[in-house]
Amino acid sequence: MIGSPAQSPVGADFPWRLRIEHEGVVSIRLERKGRNVRFDPLAPPQKDDIVILTGTWPEHLEATAEAVRNGVEPTVIAQEPVLEWLRTKGDLIGFSDVSEVDGLRISMRSYTPLPFMEGAEAVRKVGSALLRPDRAVRRLAKRAAMPRAEPQAVRIEFEDGSSLVHLGLSLHGGCPDAWLAEISREWEGAEWLMVGVDYGEETPFLAQVGRMNAQRILVVDLLGSIRRRLGLPTSLLTPVVDQAQDLGLEAYVFATKVTLRFE
Repeated sequence: MIGSPAQSPVGADFPWRLRIEHEGVVSIRLERKGRNVRFDPLAPPQKDDIVILTGTWPEHLEATAEAVRNGVEPTVIAQEPVLEWLRTKGDLIGFSDVSEVDGLRISMRSYTPLPFMEGAEAVRKVGSALLRPDRAVRRLAKRAAMPRAEPQAVRIEFEDGSSLVHLGLSLHGGCPDAWLAEISREWEGAEWLMVGVDYGEETPFLAQVGRMNAQRILVVDLLGSIRRRLGLPTSLLTPVVDQAQDLGLEAYVFATKVTLRFE
């Protein structure tokens, strides 16, 4: 069920099983009967938030680093290099690998991202940098200041036995088949599967996503705003979702500022 209530109840008074909000770029909020879960928040998290950091782009880390600097002491689940980097800025409650927090069991798996500079995409990125040299230099400087860690796929097991899987941008032409076979075996049957589509990777994505046997697939716009800001081409998610539905999959576009509510 899709909804956008004027006021969102929280904690023990929360009336729905789950409310998922795409806050923009990589930031996704899960509201539940308990503490909120924030994937890669764009705004500084609050003390009661459970923060899951899936990558090391500035968009993944800067808001959480600000909260740590401001003494919020958030609960953060991330790879150890990311936690070490955050601890240089202040105190936090940090977990890596498998974590149990507020009745949730959270596990993470590293995945192989699409190469940053390869083929036609490399030509496009070089062209973008030449057209916007100041912007490119600032972004490279920001990225250089971030910790080094592999991107993460995440599984959350809820107290009622249901699960949510966030695969990020792991499904593409370079995704190792052995990794996909293992993850689809161990994490299959999720009630909610959130996953992005890298630019130009629609065909391998469609060939791979059904292997997760998820009850419903939320195809998340994780890249559009970043690529537009850098002057890179983007593609619509609707055709991908239409093709997934033609394959018999229950799939939906999960665009920026959309809220999905499950009762």
